[in-house]
Amino acid sequence: MRRFWWVAVAGVIVVAGAAVLLWWPGDDDQGLPPARARVYADYSACLLTGPDGLAAPGVAPVWAGLQDASGDTGAKVSYLAAAGPATEANYLPYLNSLAQRRCDVVLTVGEPGTAVALAQAGTHPAIRFVAVGAAGGAAANVSPVGVTEHLRADVAEAVRGAAHAAGH
Repeated sequence: MRRFWWVAVAGVIVVAGAAVLLWWPGDDDQGLPPARARVYADYSACLLTGPDGLAAPGVAPVWAGLQDASGDTGAKVSYLAAAGPATEANYLPYLNSLAQRRCDVVLTVGEPGTAVALAQAGTHPAIRFVAVGAAGGAAANVSPVGVTEHLRADVAEAVRGAAHAAGH
């Protein structure tokens, strides 16, 4: 009789284990939203701003255009805010920092960032510069973008063009 109880208990455990495995939630993410993972290209676009960063006047449409281009090209985007006084001497180390990060495209908005980019573009020929607010490019690797009501679209197009020119 004792052996019967051991067999019965073992049978119940096996059936319960099978039931748990059968009805256990699978990996099909029942009811969960799809993953938002994004695959980026080996290509980056970096924005140099003033001390107010993305909150500075005129920077929001540039950042939005940069993100639009990222969606199309897969480029990684980032920004760096230059701290301290708005002088070319102060902005130069920040521009060089973006060059050391190996940014493929460097965008600048307004002065003195644009002046520094125009002055340094010749020393960084592998980097494409998009100078927002610049009247003309000092080097072949500079794309000036005028400040118009279509700034977001113009920036996105300039970044796409730079990515295409670099083979991305």
